[in-house]
Parts: sequence; structure tokens; C-alpha cells
Amino acid sequence: MEDPNEAERPDYTTEEHQAARQQLVDEGLTNEQAARSLAALWTLSNNAAKEHMRQREEDDEEQRQQLLIEEQDISKLKQPVQSCTALCTREDRKKNKKKYAPLVRGKVPSDPTIIPTQYATRKLKAGDYCELHYFTNRGLEDAKVSNLIAEPDTLVM
Repeated sequence: MEDPNEAERPDYTTEEHQAARQQLVDEGLTNEQAARSLAALWTLSNNAAKEHMRQREEDDEEQRQQLLIEEQDISKLKQPVQSCTALCTREDRKKNKKKYAPLVRGKVPSDPTIIPTQYATRKLKAGDYCELHYFTNRGLEDAKVSNLIAEPDTLVM
């Protein structure tokens, strides 16, 4: 739709508007009076279009203002909820530290687990005295070697 504020009044004395002028001439007006009447009618309709456009722009601006106010209200309502959620999360983190502990992404060990000899393990389970030698590097190495050696009569599954 064209802006009625920028519209120019047509010249109703030209040949292009002869049919419109002729209807008024048939009613008893002269060509000059018919052209002035058509120009006055165009001016009235253009003023009405200007008023209609101004009213529509005001309504659009009013709607924009209303939407802006509603968005501000919604953001004000969301702010306490977000702060409450953050507070609850912080309290939950304090209570359950293990639940929120960061995961360490490391390599899976490829070495087999080194366990002491069965003799030392049984002594510990029984609560008896066990020499410290079984838990040193040399003692654990001996246990590893002895675990890998199997008796020929042993049934392995």
C-alpha cells in the first residue's frame, strides 16, 4: 500500500480522467467544476487514508509497547526462578559433593593388577603378622612371577 502522505493529486483536466468528468458533466456541472469536484473528492479520500494510516501506526506502536512491557514482566518473573534454581543447585552441590565431582578422563591401565602372594593375603585376612617384605617392590615382583607360573598338573579354565 502506498503512503498517502506522499501521494500527489492527479490532474483531473487531462484526457485520462475524461470518463469520470463526463459523469459529472451529465449531472449538470461544467468541465471545470467537475475537475474541481473530483480533486476535492480525491483530497477527502486521501485525508481519510492519512488518518487511517496514522491510526494504524499508533496501534502498532501501542502493541509494540505492550509487548515490551510483557517481555519485561516475564523476565522479572523468570529472574527469581533462575536465582532460586541456582541457589538450590549450589546447596545440592554442597550436600552431595561426590555426585558433582568432576570426572577424570584418563587412560585405562593396560598393566595387570599386581596383588601380593596368596600366603600374605591369607595372613592379612586372618589378622596375623605378615612381614613387610611381601609388600615391597621386590616382593610384589616375586608374587607377579609366581602367579604367571602354573603347575603342569593344574587344571586351568
